[in-house]
Amino acid sequence: MLSKLSNFNINNKNFLIIFFLSSIFALTVQQFLLFKGNIVVIIHAIELFNDNKLQNDWIASQTDHIPVFTYINYILIKLFSIKILYFVHFILLSLCALSLFLISKSIYLNLEKSDFIIVWFTFFILIFHENSFFSGVAGQSIIDAGYQPASYGVLFFLGIYFFLINKNFLSILFICIGASFHPTYIIHSGFLVLGFSMYFFLFKKYSELFKIFLYYSFLILPITIFVFFNFLNLDRDTTILGQEILMKRIPHHADIHYWFSYKDVISLIIYFISLILIKDKAKLFISLGIFGCCSILLSTIQYFLEMNSLALIFPWRSSVFLMPISSIIIISFLIDKIKGKLLNKKKFIYAIFFSISIFFGLKSHVLENLNSNFEKKIFLFNEIKKYYNEVDSILVPIDTVSIRLNTGLPIFINHKHHPFKHNEIIDWDLRLKLANNFYDAKNLDLQNRFLKEIIELEKISHILFKKSQFYPECKDLIEDDDYILIEISDCYKN
Repeated sequence: MLSKLSNFNINNKNFLIIFFLSSIFALTVQQFLLFKGNIVVIIHAIELFNDNKLQNDWIASQTDHIPVFTYINYILIKLFSIKILYFVHFILLSLCALSLFLISKSIYLNLEKSDFIIVWFTFFILIFHENSFFSGVAGQSIIDAGYQPASYGVLFFLGIYFFLINKNFLSILFICIGASFHPTYIIHSGFLVLGFSMYFFLFKKYSELFKIFLYYSFLILPITIFVFFNFLNLDRDTTILGQEILMKRIPHHADIHYWFSYKDVISLIIYFISLILIKDKAKLFISLGIFGCCSILLSTIQYFLEMNSLALIFPWRSSVFLMPISSIIIISFLIDKIKGKLLNKKKFIYAIFFSISIFFGLKSHVLENLNSNFEKKIFLFNEIKKYYNEVDSILVPIDTVSIRLNTGLPIFINHKHHPFKHNEIIDWDLRLKLANNFYDAKNLDLQNRFLKEIIELEKISHILFKKSQFYPECKDLIEDDDYILIEISDCYKN
C-alpha cells in the first residue's frame, strides 16, 4: 500500500483538472469585503503605511500576536495593493480543496479517474457550503469567507498529503508555516507531528522518526520562542486576571461548557467513523488517531477540571482540521464503493457538478450577499472620513466595528477586537468599562466625568453616538440615519 502511495504525486495527468475544479470551488465563495469584521487583524500591516493615522490607534500599538501574517501582508500590499489579499484568499480556498482531494486520492486510488474527481468536488462543494460537516467545534473553521490568519491552516492539509507520499521535510515545513501564520495552531502542529512520529516508531523507521523530530524542532522553534517571550513570560497574578477577562470575552470559543452540544457529539461520531474506514491504511489511521485523541483527551480534562490556562490553548481546535478530513474520507469511501454505478454517466455527472456550483455561487454572491449590509455602512465611513484631518481619535459605541480600517482613523476601544497579551487585555478591559460607562450615562455631568477619565488615557477629539443613545445637543458633523458625530471641544467642558 505504501509503495502505491508514493507512486502518486502532484504532477499526475489529472492535476490540471483538479486545479480547475479547486478554482471553481473558490469562486463559489463570496469573499468578505476587506476591512469587514475580523479582518482588523491586518491592522499591524496597514498601520506601517503613511496613508492613515492607525499608528496612533491603541490596538495597533499592542503586541502583535501574528507577526508572520503581518509582515507577509505588508510586503504583498507594498508590492501590489491592498486588493492582492483577495487573490491570496482565493489561493487559500483553492488550496484547501486541492489538498483535501490529494489526501483522498492518496488513500482511494480509484479517484484518479476524471468522472470520480468531479463527483468528489461536487460533494466537497456541498459539504463546505452546508458547513455542519466542514467546520470544527466551538464555532471555528479553518477557512471561510473572511481572510484571516486561521486560513493558513489549510497548509496543514498540504503537510498531511506530503507525509502520505513520503515527502517528510515538505510535510513538516508546510505544517510549521501554517502554525507560524496562526500561533494558536502550534499545539495542534505538535499533536499532528506526534501522530507522524508514532507511525514511524511503530513501524521501526527510526531514522525517519529522528529526521522529522529534527525538522519540526528547528522549524517550529522561532514562532514558539516568540510566543513564549512575548505572551507567556508574565507574572502569575497578571496571567490569572488576563485569562479570566479573556474567558469572559470569548466563551463561545474558550468555555467548553458554553459551546458543547449534541452537534459536537455528531462531529465525534463522524471522526470515529472515518477512522474505522481507514483502519487498514496505517499511515493516515495512526496519524489522525493520535492527532484527534490528543485533542479529545485534553478537551475532556478541561471539561471536568476547568483550567483557564488549558482552555486558552484551545485543544479542541484540532477539530477544524479533523472535521473536513473525516468528512472527505467518508465521501471518498462512498464514491469508491459506488464507482461501478457512476460509469458511463459523464453527462449526468457534469450537469450535477455545474448545477451545484452555479447554485452555491449564486446563493453566496447574489441571494445571501453577506457584503450587502456592510456596503450600507460605507456611507457612514465616508462621512467620518470628511473630518480626517481634524480627528485625533474617536470614541465609538463599544459594539461598533469596522471603523478603524475603513476610515484610517484611531478609535478608543470596541468590544470585538482585543489584544492577546494578558497585561494588555487588562488595559483593554479597563478601557471597555470606561467607554461603556460613558455611553450608559444619562446626563451630561456624568458623561463629562467619565470622559475626563478617558481623555487621561488617550487624546479623544470626536465622539460617535447612536441616535438611540443619550447625547448632548450640539452640532452633528455627519449626515447619517443612525449615527451622529460630534467634536468634544464644542460639546463638553474638559
